Amino acid sequence: MRVVFVLAGLGAGGAEKVVNLLAHHRLAAGDDVHVIAVNATDSTSYFSYDPDIQVEGLSRTGQYSRHFVAAQRAMDLRRRLGKIKPDLVVSFLTKINVITVLATAGTGTPTIISERNNFDLQQMSRFWRWTRPMAALAANRVVVMTERARERQSTRIQKKTTVIPNPVTPLPRAKPRPDAGRRVVAVGRLDQQKGFDILIAGFAQVVERVPDAELTIYGEGPERSALEKQISDLGLQEVVRLAGVTQVPGEWTSPGDVFALSSRFEGFANVVLEAISSGMAVVSTDCPWGPGEIVQDGTTGLLVPMGSKEALASAITRVLTDPALRRSFCEAGPPSLDRFSTANVLGQWDQAFLQAASPPSFTALAVA
Repeated sequence: MRVVFVLAGLGAGGAEKVVNLLAHHRLAAGDDVHVIAVNATDSTSYFSYDPDIQVEGLSRTGQYSRHFVAAQRAMDLRRRLGKIKPDLVVSFLTKINVITVLATAGTGTPTIISERNNFDLQQMSRFWRWTRPMAALAANRVVVMTERARERQSTRIQKKTTVIPNPVTPLPRAKPRPDAGRRVVAVGRLDQQKGFDILIAGFAQVVERVPDAELTIYGEGPERSALEKQISDLGLQEVVRLAGVTQVPGEWTSPGDVFALSSRFEGFANVVLEAISSGMAVVSTDCPWGPGEIVQDGTTGLLVPMGSKEALASAITRVLTDPALRRSFCEAGPPSLDRFSTANVLGQWDQAFLQAASPPSFTALAVA
């Protein structure tokens, strides 16, 4: 089978990571695999690809009209798919889903679209909010990551929707040190969705109770300047660091004892899975959607009300100052993730492919 994965870019995000995993999985099954990044200008990728997987950027820098960029990119993608002649196209993220459905319209090419964020709460223009459900209706299959996301769609779309969570992939184990219980780590794009402003404000309260606590936030984004100013205004320059994007995937796990998620909303919160699997204690907002389907409150971590810096600070302080509680989370966490194993998740994707593609062209791959 010739399968094409379509996504926005080739950076360090969760969608990029899943596409990389799926591409290698389908390559191992004997498929001819292509990855097209609609907004990228070349094939440079944060996640490495096997040379047999054809990776390319589709964007023509500076040659798109501001008003018709979506239509132009859909036409570019349509032309590229016409040359590849795929048996199945799989796209990720709302805008790319719409562009992909436009590109495959009338071709008879089976298409799976995958929503990776909270489409109720993520910022988008009226155009994307209007076309998102239309793309879901036109696609052969729709993949979402949580049961809540499936329920938020129309009955007609729900009938062809599959819930497939992100897989948990092995990451380095968090490294203990003599002063363990002082290092807090957070990861994500520096934007309003991730709520790092709430986390930083809460951490000012944490250091009042745990003076030697330190917070490292990994990621880049448009809110960096605002967050740097907030850190300075609160006098936290010595204890809060914006560390940028890690050079190696998962590198952020090694300098942490406690992982904090402060998001206002999520599509799934894959970093929570990764933190638990690495043996870190987790404190997370109970935001829609994702954390509540991963963290067992009081058993594998703590869930706190979304938007409350006081609740977040109190929970982080509790975990930092209670070694027995922290240890119990670290021990109970990894065994709770069996349902997110790579084998289970890839098997679910294989079933979605089978439901969308022509059966004679599809080969299921057993995953050990």
